Amino acid sequence: MPHRGNLYQSVIFTAQQVLDDTGELPKTSAALAKLCGLDDAQIGAIFNSTADVYEALLYHATTLLNDALRQGVIDAATADPIRQMLSIGRSYVLWADHNPALFRLIANGLNGEIKTDGTLHRFTISMRDLYRRKLTEMQRLGMLPPETDIELAMLTLHCLVKGGNMMFLTRANDPWFDGDPRPTAEIAEQIFVEFMSNLTGRKLSAPILVNA
Repeated sequence: MPHRGNLYQSVIFTAQQVLDDTGELPKTSAALAKLCGLDDAQIGAIFNSTADVYEALLYHATTLLNDALRQGVIDAATADPIRQMLSIGRSYVLWADHNPALFRLIANGLNGEIKTDGTLHRFTISMRDLYRRKLTEMQRLGMLPPETDIELAMLTLHCLVKGGNMMFLTRANDPWFDGDPRPTAEIAEQIFVEFMSNLTGRKLSAPILVNA
């Protein structure tokens, strides 16, 4: 019998493939087991329900997204927190663009009920802490005025990201974008750069990444 860890990975990757192909997860554990070439007992030994599979796939998706954001900081190749934030923003929109099914899973989950101590709760808090850390660093280095309300700036950024998420999810049905040829990721990045420009009082541009 395959190792339990290998079975776990097989189920997650199969669930992701089904999500990529159909836009939704299998509705029953039996259906997922059949797609994985497993029996119900093997699936049941790893996941108690499809809700557990959903949570595991969310964990997989947010881990990949967080890895992309960390890589964005590395690729920025600078200690400048403004450039780091711009690089994080680019990494976020590119990951969303390149992983539409997983991003939709995350964004739809963030628009629903978020369980305390669940994957999306931890992801949200980690993003909030990232915003606070970088904005506070900017203020400490004199890149933001001392009177800048960091908590308000964080909340504004949170709302901006939530709106950007919805643009990725609903643009195809939103008449606001009729006739706009720009890719969604490009629009989202331009909005983020404009926010950072207004916040810092600098005319900023999208980052040039050393590994781009």
